[in-house]
Amino acid sequence: MRTMYRRFSKAGCTDRSRVRSSVRACAACLWSVSLAVLVAACGSTPSEGQGKRGSRDAPEVSRVAGESLQEALPPEAVQRFDAAVVHMNAGDLAAAEQGFRALASEFPSYSGPLVNLGIIAAKAGKLDEAEKTLKQATERNPQNAAAFNQLGIVYRKLGRFQDADQAYQQAVRIDPQYANAYLNLGVLCDLYLQEPERALEAYERYLELNPSADSRVSTWVSELRKRIGSDAAPAAGG
Repeated sequence: MRTMYRRFSKAGCTDRSRVRSSVRACAACLWSVSLAVLVAACGSTPSEGQGKRGSRDAPEVSRVAGESLQEALPPEAVQRFDAAVVHMNAGDLAAAEQGFRALASEFPSYSGPLVNLGIIAAKAGKLDEAEKTLKQATERNPQNAAAFNQLGIVYRKLGRFQDADQAYQQAVRIDPQYANAYLNLGVLCDLYLQEPERALEAYERYLELNPSADSRVSTWVSELRKRIGSDAAPAAGG
């Protein structure tokens, strides 16, 4: 068995990866991943930093994470999933939701459709529903890092910062190469948990994994290093 990874993005999204031309190269892997996860990270999704500090307005971003497969799926089902992804990327969320719900019901062992349903619910402001759906995705596949990252985003929006922390940490435990989960964790620690040392560690790991990242993250790292160094310095005359 192999674990497959795919990425989706829109123009203006922080993750600069483009839609792979080989979307249909592997029928099974379309079902193991949430192919439209980045829809929620672009445009209308609030950032971890919005409303807190202007210099921390990085969008919540998520790479698609795969899962090990146990069986192939029929081509007709793959085509339906692909059509739902197209609807989601085009902003036709009603059609996308209808397609994903049908597939989630017909293929109850796969988590990808549920991750996308959770994203759609979150975009509609239905955070409780999004939480429930994403938790179901993690139950179907406890190794779906994208599901945990999206769950962390929902928890952050709900003000459940410790739960968000745990979800992001689980995402990077599953996939230590998950750069965008480190970014979300860094912003959470920086702005909401007030843990600059952890924020710095997460940002540095993000930059290590994504050297071509937005230069703002490098600026945040410099600011944090100065802040931590200043906090650690003894007071004059002390």
